[in-house]
Amino acid sequence: MGVFVFAVPVLLVVVLGYALGYAAWEAAGLGGNPEPAGWLTGLALLAAVSWLLLSRRARLRRALRRARARGDDAESARLRAELTRRRRGRG
Repeated sequence: MGVFVFAVPVLLVVVLGYALGYAAWEAAGLGGNPEPAGWLTGLALLAAVSWLLLSRRARLRRALRRARARGDDAESARLRAELTRRRRGRG
């Protein structure tokens, strides 16, 4: 049962990307089989969504927005410093 918690959202994202890629291929009037474009679009969408969800920077930004919304100034300052430190560390 626990596998479905992860498998269902993954499949939904891939199928959504597939549908978008397939529809775009047909709307563009391109010849040939639109299925490879659909599957590639689905997998690309899955990669993008996974990267966004797992990105440390994205998590820090979300936490900063939540801390600001709560009015937690100390936490906001800590998260801002962490984001700044990570930006400088990249070069």
